[in-house]
Amino acid sequence: MNKKTEFPFNKARRVTIEENKKFRQAIYEQFGIKFREQKTIKQDEDDKK
Repeated sequence: MNKKTEFPFNKARRVTIEENKKFRQAIYEQFGIKFREQKTIKQDEDDKK
């Protein structure tokens, strides 16, 4: 059997926000593990100087 050793990054895609929410919900329902929500802080353009 021919096994590839590298992940085909050229065919990969990013997981959408909706898919990520579904994954987290499924993990919570099956294992009872609840993830913390990560909040992002947006910087103003002036703060980047």
